[in-house]
Amino acid sequence: MSETQPAEGLTIAVVGATGAVGRDLVATLERSALPVRELRLVAGRSSAGQTVDVGGRSHRVQVLSGEPGELPAFEGVQLAFLAVPPEVSVPLASALAEQGIMVVEIGGALAGRAPMVVPAVGIEALAEASRLRMASSPSAPTVVVATVVAALRDLVPESVSGTVLLSAGAAGRAGAEELSGQVVALFNQRQPPRRVFPTGLAFDLLPAVGTVPAADDDPLAGWSEAERRVAAEVATLVELPPPHIALSLAVAPLFSGVAASLRVALEADADLDEIRRRLEAGPTIRLAEPLAGPRRLVGRAGLYVGRLRKDPAGGAVHLWAMADNLRFAATGNAIAVATTLWREGML
Repeated sequence: MSETQPAEGLTIAVVGATGAVGRDLVATLERSALPVRELRLVAGRSSAGQTVDVGGRSHRVQVLSGEPGELPAFEGVQLAFLAVPPEVSVPLASALAEQGIMVVEIGGALAGRAPMVVPAVGIEALAEASRLRMASSPSAPTVVVATVVAALRDLVPESVSGTVLLSAGAAGRAGAEELSGQVVALFNQRQPPRRVFPTGLAFDLLPAVGTVPAADDDPLAGWSEAERRVAAEVATLVELPPPHIALSLAVAPLFSGVAASLRVALEADADLDEIRRRLEAGPTIRLAEPLAGPRRLVGRAGLYVGRLRKDPAGGAVHLWAMADNLRFAATGNAIAVATTLWREGML
């Protein structure tokens, strides 16, 4: 432990503590290696009066309002997790960092303002994150794909393509609750709720996520803004040219989880046994045959990889990667970032 680290533990704030990510983060922090001395739970005005159970005790949620520097919720805080929309997280992260509080933002809203960090891929960016007092934990598709490609780094990946299936839970509690409401309504021949998913999701599939620009002179015409963002994030993390990453994002009628069908082109002529060994060496990867679907991986912290197949034309491997989008990608990676910063004496 660094001399700058408080021996008695850390005072940690979780902003967005009543949302799906925030609640899972609070639950996971209890079992993490981080030494938690005090936990401050913060959320928006709509959460006023709510409590969150932590270790068998109810903690009242403090309301996020006014200027961050004026909020008692952040007094004495050393580490803050932000699990809130970009319009809240971006200005709040800057304000907290100016006070010397280490910020770990979940979802990638700080990309371009703070280093993206996935410890399973590499920790080279941690020093810069510590200097800026801000780190960005990217979206679930980015964490999943980058983790797989990084594990195959010694086989020299040349490109990666495939489809990533997101769940309704990727839109937060509102998304999962709406999917449930749609299922019940359709079974009972009633009009389903369609606020989060206007065209419906139950018993269906949404083949695009986010806005799809249609400019004819755009070389990436047809690729959604979300797909472009994930490709750029993966390219940064695994050091591949962005044009060598082509990932389609779709939403499946799942309540939680993330699943990716990937094709990774490799310069090295490796057989499946060698590829398996490389994947197994990944710190967060679990090889599994048969591979369980996302529903059966709820609450598990690893990235489960299986169905490995060599490309019929050679030079590539096909595989599936599945995970709990919260426990592995969102909260899991954010806590891994904070834990690594703490162990390296950078908090």
